[in-house]
Amino acid sequence: MTWPAVTYESLPWRSLAEGVSRRAARTVPGSYESAKVAQISTSPLVLCPETVAEVERATVAATRFDAVEAHRVLPFTPLLLRSESVASSRIEQLTSSARKILEAEMTGGGTGNAALIAANTRQMARAVESGEPTVASVLEIHRLLLAESAPNIAGRFRDQPVWIGSANSHPGGAPFVPPHQRYIAGLMADLETFMQREDMPALAQAAVAHAQFETIHPFADGNGRTGRALVHVVLRNRGVSSSVALPISAGLLTDVGGYFDALTAYREGTVEPIVLLFAQAALEGAERGTWLADELMELREEWDERLHARADSLAWPLLDLLLQHPIVTSTFAADALGTTSARARKALNRLEEDGIVVSAQLGKRARAWRSPDVLDLLDEFAERAGRRE
Repeated sequence: MTWPAVTYESLPWRSLAEGVSRRAARTVPGSYESAKVAQISTSPLVLCPETVAEVERATVAATRFDAVEAHRVLPFTPLLLRSESVASSRIEQLTSSARKILEAEMTGGGTGNAALIAANTRQMARAVESGEPTVASVLEIHRLLLAESAPNIAGRFRDQPVWIGSANSHPGGAPFVPPHQRYIAGLMADLETFMQREDMPALAQAAVAHAQFETIHPFADGNGRTGRALVHVVLRNRGVSSSVALPISAGLLTDVGGYFDALTAYREGTVEPIVLLFAQAALEGAERGTWLADELMELREEWDERLHARADSLAWPLLDLLLQHPIVTSTFAADALGTTSARARKALNRLEEDGIVVSAQLGKRARAWRSPDVLDLLDEFAERAGRRE
């Protein structure tokens, strides 16, 4: 169905780069085509019956997953959060192993992709907890994403043009140039009003809100990951999810090309493709999340057989903690289980003797115990997310 399409305006271009030679400056276009994005807060969202049926089917699957599947082993929200942030980062071609990401989380440091994905996990956690579809919430989750890697732009709307799909130092010829920065505040306020509507299916609303956000492209960097975190804000606000990050990005990874094509179609005034894509991604996300729950249940049963400890040993509750946090220190385990570091260390050593965890130095002062089984599962989940099944 039709939707307000993006139009364009011709704007003058002045190079922002210093030290550009006269010869190079002569090859730079003097103007560029910048998007003019329509406000959507009052636009009726009309979907064809087939799309509505698919959205309803996906909503049932997402709601059931949140209420049942995600709690079948125990609430493994931390693993789902990491899995969703890993998948969202992979769309931006940011990859790292589960071990490196979790070590970056544990130390609060790390470098490269692992640190960026750990920041994405914090962002996702804030989005899932929030359920506040406001401009202030968007700014906050963006700040969490880039506070360490790019603090000068974290949580701030961009103050200059950006462009998509071109490596040039100017926007001339770029496939898409988002709206001029002077429009951002008004468009984001309009998007806030749209996200607070209740006259459309929640999953369709989340898909459209995401597409509109990506079209506005309000930040200098981190728009993709922030926009996918925003989906969880909308789903939480509308009651589709209560505490779990449905791995929607894992579903989007199945067809990244189709995802970007759907965003292009949205800008051209066709809303159905992005809504259908998110419905299918939600269905696939629920299936993949259920697979992870099944594997964790099986692993927990294997651990029960491998562990040789007294019934009242602290080692038993540690098994459940490892299903949520596959890398722990004795201090972290002690805080989580309400005991002393000495008792936690003794129990972790028991797990290591039975081949359930492996210990290694984490940084200069701390020692950590990791579960290779759970880390391998998370890496497999990440690889499966990029494949059609």
